Amino acid sequence: MDWAAVLGAGALIPLLNAGIRLAMPTGLAAVGEALCQRAGVLNLSLEGILLSGALGSFLGAYYSGQAWIGVIAGVGLGVAVAALMALLSVTFKTEQVINGIVIVLLAGGATSLAYEKLFGVTTTPPRFDTLPSLKIPLLGSIPGVGAVLFDQNALVYISILAVGAVWWVLYRTRFGLSVRAVGERPDAADAAGVNVDRIRWCALLVSGVMGGLGGAVLIVAQLGLFRDNITAGRGWVAIALVIFGRWSPLRVMGGALLFGITDALQLRIQAAGGGVETGVPFELFQALPYIVTIAVVVAATAWARDDAQPKSLGFPYEKEAGTRED
Repeated sequence: MDWAAVLGAGALIPLLNAGIRLAMPTGLAAVGEALCQRAGVLNLSLEGILLSGALGSFLGAYYSGQAWIGVIAGVGLGVAVAALMALLSVTFKTEQVINGIVIVLLAGGATSLAYEKLFGVTTTPPRFDTLPSLKIPLLGSIPGVGAVLFDQNALVYISILAVGAVWWVLYRTRFGLSVRAVGERPDAADAAGVNVDRIRWCALLVSGVMGGLGGAVLIVAQLGLFRDNITAGRGWVAIALVIFGRWSPLRVMGGALLFGITDALQLRIQAAGGGVETGVPFELFQALPYIVTIAVVVAATAWARDDAQPKSLGFPYEKEAGTRED
């Protein structure tokens, strides 16, 4: 295998360009999860939200012939799944971990059944053309940086704006202050006049928007098709990246970029015949991004000196009894 073609200077810019594009589905979901966990809700339904958003975006784009209708459908279905999680976890105050796992299983079965009923079992799945690259004038001509950052499809630019918007809302608005207060001391926030359940509902719905958009990016901007388990565990990776990023949206997105670049690298190695020439099973290359994610999360957890985890994470809040911790 020609390693210079994979890791050489000439391959660096395409690698980074692809890495940013591949990072967006996971990054969007992870940033939405960071906001949700800041509000004290452990949203383990994220894989189900991503998968539902992926199916919704595929059906919307395929049947309408319009990519942007697919994006809207994907976001809408992601919000619907997040609303179910909010209903169970915030309104009914049932166990958040169990709720999340059940919703993931439900979404996996429902999306597979819906796709099979609509298209049957085929060796050549239906597909559509993905969004083309949109080079930004002037900025796209900057040597190196332009080809990496400003020669992407429109959904990548929208994703970057969405991540920035979540960061701004969390740290620069009154709503963001309420989110952080609810995640740390919901009893104190309630005493100060903050509606804890409403804030947590809003945080979960934002997580649904981000996860649904992540599923739409995966389908509309990258693959142009749908199949069972197409998200391939990206929702679980996103949850791990929240720990790696210490519940900070920008750090979380940095972890997602590492995942995306590693994913782009393993695809490039396989395309260059790395698995055939070295005798390494291709499944090992496919697992590389997940292995790297586990390694960095373990390292971040071991080296972290601050207790950044919201203190009420995972605990339903009941007005009379405060935060239920047993």
